[in-house]
Amino acid sequence: MNAPASPLQSGCCFQALVLSILTLTRTTEVHRVSRLLPSPWLVAPVLAFGLGLGIAAPQDDEKTSEKLPTPRVVGDSKNAAAEPAPKGPEAKPEEPKPETKKTPTPAAEPTPPKEELAKADPKDPKEEAKKEEPKKEEAKPDPIAELKSATEKAASTASDGVKRGDTAWVLAASALVLLMTPGLALFYGGMVRRKNVLATMMQSYASMAVVGLYWVAVGYGLAFGPSMIKINALGVEDGGIVGWDWKLFFLQGVGPQDYLAGYNIPVYTHVMFQGMFAIITPALISGAIAERIRFWPWTIFMILWVTFVYCPLAHMVWAFDWFSMDPTVAGKDVGASPIGLLGKLGALDFAGGTVVHIAAGFSGLACCLVLSKRTGYPEHAMHPNSMVLTLIGAGLLWFGWFGFNGGSALNASDLGSTAFTTTQAATAAAGLSWMLVEWIFKGKPTALGLASGIVAGLVAITPASGFVLPWGGVAIGVAAGVICYFAVQAKALLGYDDSLDAFGVHGIGGFLGAVLTGVFCYAVVQSASADGFFAHKALPRQIEALKQEAEDLKKEIEALKKTEPDLKKAADEAAAKAEAATDEKEKKELQKKADAAKADLEELPRKISRREDRIKAIERPKDSANKDDKGGEIVKKEDTIASYKEDGKGPMTQPIIQLKAALVSSVLAFLVSLILCFVVQVGTGGNFRTVVPKENDGLDQTEHGEVGFDLSGVDTVPTGRTAEPKPAKIPPGGKRFEVVVEGVENGGLMNAWSALCQPSDGPPDPDFKAVYPYVTTVQGNRFRLRGGDPKSLSLNIQKLFQKKLGKPLKVRVEE
Repeated sequence: MNAPASPLQSGCCFQALVLSILTLTRTTEVHRVSRLLPSPWLVAPVLAFGLGLGIAAPQDDEKTSEKLPTPRVVGDSKNAAAEPAPKGPEAKPEEPKPETKKTPTPAAEPTPPKEELAKADPKDPKEEAKKEEPKKEEAKPDPIAELKSATEKAASTASDGVKRGDTAWVLAASALVLLMTPGLALFYGGMVRRKNVLATMMQSYASMAVVGLYWVAVGYGLAFGPSMIKINALGVEDGGIVGWDWKLFFLQGVGPQDYLAGYNIPVYTHVMFQGMFAIITPALISGAIAERIRFWPWTIFMILWVTFVYCPLAHMVWAFDWFSMDPTVAGKDVGASPIGLLGKLGALDFAGGTVVHIAAGFSGLACCLVLSKRTGYPEHAMHPNSMVLTLIGAGLLWFGWFGFNGGSALNASDLGSTAFTTTQAATAAAGLSWMLVEWIFKGKPTALGLASGIVAGLVAITPASGFVLPWGGVAIGVAAGVICYFAVQAKALLGYDDSLDAFGVHGIGGFLGAVLTGVFCYAVVQSASADGFFAHKALPRQIEALKQEAEDLKKEIEALKKTEPDLKKAADEAAAKAEAATDEKEKKELQKKADAAKADLEELPRKISRREDRIKAIERPKDSANKDDKGGEIVKKEDTIASYKEDGKGPMTQPIIQLKAALVSSVLAFLVSLILCFVVQVGTGGNFRTVVPKENDGLDQTEHGEVGFDLSGVDTVPTGRTAEPKPAKIPPGGKRFEVVVEGVENGGLMNAWSALCQPSDGPPDPDFKAVYPYVTTVQGNRFRLRGGDPKSLSLNIQKLFQKKLGKPLKVRVEE
């Protein structure tokens, strides 16, 4: 068994152990030990233990002050521990026993664990803590750095909030625009005859599936990709016609976190929003050729039309440089530069006047000419089956159009609010103006007229909604209601069969709206706008009004300055009266008057200052030392006029640009659609237009084998050709009259008439055939007819119902 070590040897060993452990630990461990040393629970046991082992011997200050983690200290510690303890009288006074007896405190304290003894420093803990404190003190936080960090964090949070808000609004607007397609299906479905309701609605719904998928796969790349084909035309160099990039094929080059340059929405959101426009546009064309086209060739036509008409027009008008964003170029204005031909020309189309409505309307006209008229048109009246459906559809279109126009701002901002307001104003004005014109020329307003006026106003305000003020929206709406009414009436004179007035409402309304955008647009509405006809004309008047305002303010200042002596005198007199008053109640009343007079006197300089500030804002000249200073309001407007003159711009500049864009859109859509419709008709073996027997039987049955909307009460679906009588004939110049049937209840009469109108295996009654072509409407016991001989037709009606009901009846004619 080895002999026990001497106190000095034990102290040296303890010191070497502590130094070795601290050297082998990381810097963070040194800080932990340094935090332990000042603890009173650790200082007392460590001090007692050190005294007991005889560590009170003098040590080298240099060694203690050295950094513990360095290898050099580790080597010194080992050498010191390996040295033999010196022998001599110096070691005897270091005996621990007497020291232990003299110090009662450590005995009362708990013995420290071995781990803490190993980490403890053999020197005085307080002295060591003082020496180590500067090295262990953490860096004080920089208030400026903290403020900068907090500002950046707040800005980042605000930016995230804006992104979420803009994205949420555009996604909601996308859903609203998609809802417009079912609304259009109802609008069109109510206007066709009963036998074609389902087929007409199917043509709109099919676009949601066919174009919806095609847009994600190819359409978006053609419309918004980098310009693949460029031309020099209309004074524009390298104007894009159509775009493409294989990275946009099925959006494989776009990630979920990729944001549209210049906007706070993801690219996916932009794809979806624009895709809803592409879906509804070909559906609009179906209204022009309703009741006479087959379903499967129609789907082929839609794909071809979106490829060769819609996508090129969308690229020419709306495409911009979002795909060329270079994050290495600081301050690059990406997302603000148009790359399409019409966009570079300066054409304004906020939500689709040229791209959607002009294109759909003129394409519908081309298809009308290629596919010819419906059988029996215009000799026979084609009555709508349900104006209720049409009005519901018009309401859904109006509702969804707020997303159509308001969402085209691509952000939740004041611009979207402007588009909302102008859309509402124009639509209401157009509906009222159409009804008024119809009232004047037809004697009463109709539900179809109101619905058509609503849609006409929506169409016309579409290109202008984000560029005009509300009063401009009202003017555009009134013009649309009147002009589109006459355009619809003109189709009978021109002889083309636009089944549901797609050209008269969308083609003419879109063209009108595009041109009037250049008349009523104002640059103050948004940065991408321009000053139109009225804005240019208003600039000189605005300058004169500002000058007059400044002169009036100067006169007011002079008048206010003249009132100062009187106000001062009144204040002094009021104060003196209040001071001289003896009655307490009277004194309070006089003091109130004195305070009021004093307040008027003190307010005088502020009134003068406010007017002087306004005068300065109006008349302030430019600061020659500051190149960014644009001066007061008068100087700004004078500079605007000067810049317009320098650039050769005048009141008619923007209207002419809008006219050019509308002409390009209409001509392109008409010619290409003419070719495409002919190609589909020939390529499908003449099946784009249905044959006459199937047209007579109705497309619901022949194309889909279903009954779309049957009001007859018949539960079974006929399987063969029907013997349905021909629609009412409209004799040229025929007058209107009514035949009243007496001697039978209205219910029985209506049931008899409905039974006569149903298909039957045998030939129809001769009296029924004689009457039916002239009947327009039936209400109760009144038959309204147009044309024919009133006397003979009333006799036919009397004989018809006497045979059907088996009892004598009386009839009379009311003209």
